[in-house]
Formats: sequence, C-alpha cells, structure tokens
Amino acid sequence: MSTVCTSDIDVRPAEASMVIVHQVPPQLADRFVELQEEITVAAKQAPGYVKTQVYPPAATDSNQWVAVMTFADQDSLNRWYESSERIDRAAKISEEIGEFSVKKMPTGFGAWFARLDDDAASDQLPGWKMVMVVLLALYPTVMLTTAFVNPWLSGLGLAVTILLGNILSVSLLQWVLMPQLTNFMQRWLRTPFAQAPLLNIGGVLGITALLLGFTMLFRLITG
Repeated sequence: MSTVCTSDIDVRPAEASMVIVHQVPPQLADRFVELQEEITVAAKQAPGYVKTQVYPPAATDSNQWVAVMTFADQDSLNRWYESSERIDRAAKISEEIGEFSVKKMPTGFGAWFARLDDDAASDQLPGWKMVMVVLLALYPTVMLTTAFVNPWLSGLGLAVTILLGNILSVSLLQWVLMPQLTNFMQRWLRTPFAQAPLLNIGGVLGITALLLGFTMLFRLITG
C-alpha cells in the first residue's frame, strides 16, 4: 500500500514496532543509553528501519526503561529481529545491563501502548484493539480542532492551518489523551477474547457507541 495524500489527510500504511522493556539499575543508566545508541546505529542499516524511541523511567522510584524500534512493515521488523546484528547486540545488553522483555506490535502505535505490560510471557496486544483505541482518541480531537481551532487559523492559508492543527492534535494524543485512555482501557486491551468474551464484546460495543455518539454530536455542531 502506497502513501495516499489529500489536502486534509495523510493516509499511510501501518508500521510495525518492537517494544523492549529493560530494568536498568540507576548506576548503569548512562551505559544503557550508550548501548542503545550502538544498536540503533546497526538498525539504521537494516531495510525498512524507521526510528527508535527510548523512554526513561516515568517515576522516580522505577528502573524501567522502554525502547520502541519501528520498521516500515512486519516483514522488515521480523528480519531485523532475527538478524545476527540484533542478536549479538541484544546479548551484550543482557550481559552488561540485565535481562529484558520484548514485544512485537504489528502497528505503528507501539509507543502509546508500550507501558501497558512488561510481562514477557503475555500475548502481544491485538492490532485491532490498538486501532480502536487510537480512533476513539483521534476522531474527537480532529473534529474539535477542525471545528473550533482551524477557523481562527484560516487566514494563514490551508497548508499552515492543517500543519498547526495536526501539531495540536498529535500533541494532545501523545501527552494527554493516549496515556489516560490506554491506562483506563488496559484490562480490555490485555485480556484475550477467549478468556473473557463478554468483556471484549462490551469494549467493542462501548467504543462503537462512543464513536456514534461523537458523530451525532459533531453533526449537530457542524451542521
């Protein structure tokens, strides 16, 4: 699937992420960052590499670091994961820093969901659940900025208006909405359908109802 662009949206194929959770003793934090830089340099040579994001502990009493490596597609991610370059450098990190857990996520939303689960034995989060949660946060955000912010910026021209609106929307998603929403919905996100069918169906129906409610509300507001 190639990138599709219109005047208002930029639709891209889903990327794939690998989320690595490390327990890093404070005295080894600097060395851990150095090793992450080394493995990132190697990953940049791999086909399909997109970016690496490293998140330090969110709380002062935590030693948990989260690294998210993103590739253009699942095949590229799998090739890197199975490569000798990654295996050798991962072994070095394990030897110097300690054991870690790895999750492969078949979408580009890994950074938003990375902190939900650091249990290496658990199943990866289903891509369709992540998409539904992102849509639940994204749709009202875009509608609100389009209806109430963009008109104030229209004098700057369409290109600047869309850029500033996107900056506002992405910032709200990254630092406000997604952390709260993923935390609130983590039980639904992490529970397999076979384990709790009613919970999973209820989550789908709840998100669908909210999206329909938002749609009706914004139709009344925007006409």
